Amino acid sequence: MSDAIDCLLHTLQTHPELDGPRHGRALFLGARPHEWFQSMQERLTCAQRYKPLADAVIAAGMPFSKAPEGTFDLVMVIPDRQRQRLYSDLARAYDLLTPGGTMVAVVPNDWGAKRAEEALGKAVGGVKSLSKKHCRAFWAHKTPSSPKNPAMLEEWRDYGVLRREMDGRFWTLPGLFSWDHVDVGSQVLVEHLPKTLSGHGADLGAGWGFLSDHILRTCHDVRALDCFEADFDALEVARRNLGSAMSPARVRLHWQDVTVGLNNDVRYDFIVMNPPFHDGRDADPMLGLRFITSAVQALRTGGQLWLVANKHLPYENLMSECFETATTVHESAGFKVMHGQNPTKGQWHRPRKRR
Repeated sequence: MSDAIDCLLHTLQTHPELDGPRHGRALFLGARPHEWFQSMQERLTCAQRYKPLADAVIAAGMPFSKAPEGTFDLVMVIPDRQRQRLYSDLARAYDLLTPGGTMVAVVPNDWGAKRAEEALGKAVGGVKSLSKKHCRAFWAHKTPSSPKNPAMLEEWRDYGVLRREMDGRFWTLPGLFSWDHVDVGSQVLVEHLPKTLSGHGADLGAGWGFLSDHILRTCHDVRALDCFEADFDALEVARRNLGSAMSPARVRLHWQDVTVGLNNDVRYDFIVMNPPFHDGRDADPMLGLRFITSAVQALRTGGQLWLVANKHLPYENLMSECFETATTVHESAGFKVMHGQNPTKGQWHRPRKRR
């Protein structure tokens, strides 16, 4: 994604008029870290829904907000790759402009950059662009005569509104993983989870809450459940879904990057997960291995891990190293359900902090 940042900076540096004569309030949606933005430090707000990138932005000293308030003279946006979410992000950028303000969007070419530029031109009018580093930057102004097509812009806004799917059973949002259906892997996992799960559990990579909802509805001896998710929007949807599960269990939601560990001192009786294995569109089996490692470190002695994965993913060796008992309990539809019982007290064990 450094190409997108390079394209954005090239655009701002070669077209300084985009920042306006007042150099007023600026917002960066889908923010990425870069030292250049220190020159805007006093007037910049950054927003990023994905926790690893949000952490990087904060670590770079860039002003961060989960929910930016007010309007801005300049809105920069690197939108999401998923089509509906991309257009929702463009509409949000436009809506956050002050009258006369400028939005600058950067989209990698292989995300449909040319199509997105043309669509924004139809929606608001007056779009200009340049290409750099396999990306396209395009910009527009909020003028008295814009938007050109209010209905089109309203449709894009609707992409960012929660709605019920799956026969009305679950709240969801376009662009989330498996947003309009239950993914096959998660369905296979819940069909083999024991109803005897009990105590304090965790769902790593909880998404919009399908696995957690199943546990709350079927495992009646669960007293507490912690849900960890890196996508802030998915976590907010999970909050809505799990609030209607009607379970006495205490539910806590954590906006967190599971691959760097769980930032708490809890020792869990059980953990469930359907870990990702793609970073963007590139396969990365290390993601699942990091999820397993974080789970092992967070389980109590005697605790258990239940996970589902594509059959080809190489998790068996790590599971055998980390658990006294590790088995593949089921395989079907290209997936495997794996179970680990009693984490070993080796390099994977994280001792509880003394109070």
